[in-house]
Amino acid sequence: MGLFTSNKQDPALAERDERLQRMELEQREVKAQVEDLQELVRHLDEDRDLLLGALAGLRPGEDPGVLAQTLLDLCFKPMDLACFYVALADWDQDELRFVLYQEGGRIRSHPPRRLSEGRGLSEKVLAGRQSIYIRTLEAGRAAGSLLTAAEEATGLIPHSWYGVPLGWGSRPTGLVSFQSFHTDAFSESRRRVMDALGALISTCMSARQAP
Repeated sequence: MGLFTSNKQDPALAERDERLQRMELEQREVKAQVEDLQELVRHLDEDRDLLLGALAGLRPGEDPGVLAQTLLDLCFKPMDLACFYVALADWDQDELRFVLYQEGGRIRSHPPRRLSEGRGLSEKVLAGRQSIYIRTLEAGRAAGSLLTAAEEATGLIPHSWYGVPLGWGSRPTGLVSFQSFHTDAFSESRRRVMDALGALISTCMSARQAP
């Protein structure tokens, strides 16, 4: 009698186990969705704080070096950057001058370059008058990325690079560059924030140039 009872219960037990497995799978899927949503909200909060901080900290008419330092202080850690620089273009003197260059955890001095040589990614941003996104180290090399002395010495080379032109018109006044050691580090929404930061610092610089 017990044998027959056991045979009748086996399908019911199997069905129950199957239901439990489906429920566990659904719970894991829901948990993953919640975690993804939390991560999205965290990034949106960071982007909001970055923009609000820039609006409060970037003051029209200030020296470009001060503006660059303010922007560096605002975004370096939240964006997990490896390098950051602001360079100004003097088209009449054919010169690209780096007013601030943060690299390898310290501010470094880099000599100016001739714009007409068009050697690096910076010159490509200025010539094209639009932002350029490099997602990988290989893509950067193919696009003409130039290594700094520190990068050549240490081998610590950013994999992601985003350059935003400053100013408007046929001759941008310069550019700001955000770089990360991670591949494809900057999402589309984060790049929009970078574009907005570039527009803000452009407005502040143009106020200094106004008569």
